[in-house]
Amino acid sequence: MTCTKSRRRSWWPPLWAALAFLASLAGTVSPLVSRSPTKQVAFVLSSVLLVAREQPVNAQSTYLESLMYQGSAVAACIRHLRYGGSVGCQAEPGTTGILYMLSEQSDVATFTATAPDAKYAIVMPYTIFNRANVQALRASGKTSGILLVKAATGFPTPDAWSPDSPTPNAQYGLYANQSEASWHAWNPAGNSLAFDSFDFPIFGITNGPSSLQSAVPVIEAAMANKKTGYSSYPLYAVQFDAFMYAADDAETCLRRGFCDPVGAISVWSSFTPYLNANPDTNKPIVLVSAKLDSTSFIHDWGFIPSGASLSPPVFAVGADPKTGLVAALAVAAALGQYLRAPNSAALAKDIIFTFFDAEAWGFAGSQRFVKDITTPQTCLEAQAPTSACPTSDATCSKPCHFDLDFQSVKIENIDSIVEFDTVGGINTVDPTMYMHVDQQSAANLALMDALKSGVVTPVVNGSVPQTMNIMAADASARLPPSSAMAFLQKRNIPAVVLSDYNTQFSNRFYNSEFDDSATWNATTVSNICALANATAQSIFKLASGNATVPATIVADCNFVQTLMDCFTRNLSCTFLAQFFPLLGQLGLSQLSADAGPFNFNLGVLSYVVSRIIQNVTSTDRGGACLSDTDCPTDYACLIFSTPQTGQCVKGFVRYHWAYGTGIEMNYGSSSFEVVDPTKATWTQSQYRDSSSTNTGVQLRIFQASSARYAGLQLGVGLAITLVAVGATIAIKVYSKRRFKTD
Repeated sequence: MTCTKSRRRSWWPPLWAALAFLASLAGTVSPLVSRSPTKQVAFVLSSVLLVAREQPVNAQSTYLESLMYQGSAVAACIRHLRYGGSVGCQAEPGTTGILYMLSEQSDVATFTATAPDAKYAIVMPYTIFNRANVQALRASGKTSGILLVKAATGFPTPDAWSPDSPTPNAQYGLYANQSEASWHAWNPAGNSLAFDSFDFPIFGITNGPSSLQSAVPVIEAAMANKKTGYSSYPLYAVQFDAFMYAADDAETCLRRGFCDPVGAISVWSSFTPYLNANPDTNKPIVLVSAKLDSTSFIHDWGFIPSGASLSPPVFAVGADPKTGLVAALAVAAALGQYLRAPNSAALAKDIIFTFFDAEAWGFAGSQRFVKDITTPQTCLEAQAPTSACPTSDATCSKPCHFDLDFQSVKIENIDSIVEFDTVGGINTVDPTMYMHVDQQSAANLALMDALKSGVVTPVVNGSVPQTMNIMAADASARLPPSSAMAFLQKRNIPAVVLSDYNTQFSNRFYNSEFDDSATWNATTVSNICALANATAQSIFKLASGNATVPATIVADCNFVQTLMDCFTRNLSCTFLAQFFPLLGQLGLSQLSADAGPFNFNLGVLSYVVSRIIQNVTSTDRGGACLSDTDCPTDYACLIFSTPQTGQCVKGFVRYHWAYGTGIEMNYGSSSFEVVDPTKATWTQSQYRDSSSTNTGVQLRIFQASSARYAGLQLGVGLAITLVAVGATIAIKVYSKRRFKTD
């Protein structure tokens, strides 16, 4: 009896210990495997991954190996919905694909004809990313997703590429009721891919500031697969984490709570002493406008990890639209220099600056502003936040608004509109600035005459002054896509849109990821400064009625240079730190200009622009401060000499919601709903949060084994599991007998 017991003790414990060791070893293999409460299932999956991971790929670099199984925040094609349908991309949970490299057009046919049967993640340049090729890849049945590579060695930039329509936003603009055949094609490079629907994920990768945000690991892995002919397993693969909840259309997804309106927050401002001191006055208004946003096919959707010093790469920089934004700010700064002077004369007209956001999405910012200033509103409930108005910054929660000061802007008082579109002369030679109008009316012709002048660039950093022409654009094209259209839909107002193009966009990369910081240079700064200088002087004449322009109204070219650099290349620059010290701590090199899901929160760009415009239009400087709460009403804590000490600066700046006017808040249900299908109803799908700490779209690289080997692994895993289960049962039986015997 004793001998029998001794033999049993010497056999079972070592076996159980060995099984436990294997299970614990396998359980630590990969973060791609969820820890299941069912230990046997977790053990099988972990064992399969363990065997796969122990199979080295020829020429695998240590660098690439160090990045295996790590999730990297990336940008992606996102699912957007509107009334009547959806566009963009969708990914099934757990979508994976073996990395396959396509470098040129002939590779597409080679892939569809000869690639071994499997599911592939196609790595390709934008030069061959077009509708025909995407359809061929999808029809092959072998494509699980696409990785578009920007700005990496071997992946050239297209000569021209725009995913927008040739007639951007025409269905929401001033000529929406006219036949589509009559819509002017401002964007000849437009391929309309942004409005296609894809049933697989499309991610964008580029070289970012860290290894996890670089295209290099993916390219290396794809090249390693290519060297093996995509047949020598294990092969490198990726997992796309980009499941979007929303389906059908905007009306459905809003009702189900699976999407949010696309939107942001606009900014508007004026010189304090001249903004409707008496709300009942009929004082005319000169409106100076520019847009804040841009967009791209690949949408910026990555996250900034808590405590991270590096930001994800940005795809929607929008450098060309930034030229208009900077020009408008430079005009405000030039006029502010004069109006702050003690001996400055009062203006006969108010000057209001508007910076509209989400304009790429059906002119959401400008149309909502116009709708609100032309709709009488009374605050029915002032308490905030509420479920329908979830922000403590709102002074009115029903209807939800930051404030109701926009009601002092009467559309019948708007005397003229001057809007800056793209004005940097990017992609042009010897640029001429053009004035676009809706019609050749006497009022429009008079406004164009007022804006014409001999334009000479102010000297900057020892540069040679440059002469620039401002002339009327071809009248047959009428107005390009612009914020002015929202006002003209309500009332016939003299309006001029200034641009660096005549009948077609000079920007070959309109609303795309290639409209970035590499597109502008010192000549761009000179062009912006020249136009801002001339326009500031013309606007002074319009607003004052005085033909003599004070010598102090001069555009600051260094200011223009600094803003272009900060907005497109170094958001953490010293200049912006004066207005937003936290930027330096965030370490942001670039900021996305893409409007995302509207959530009532103030975005970084809107906030920064509001601080800059408050500073340049300010009329008084107060004492020291640490935050806005240390300052009186309409003062902001700006001009930080150190991260801790600022100065109270008085100015008039307000915010305004910017989301499609086809969508409104239902205060009964505290949810958004579609109210007018003829207006902009763009929404963005909510996404599956991959974990409690990592939000957004992610991409993971791993190694995949062949189907035969995977089957073998599964069989081995199942066998081991059965042995483990049998061992467990045997132990229970043995223990029961032993203790009963003892």
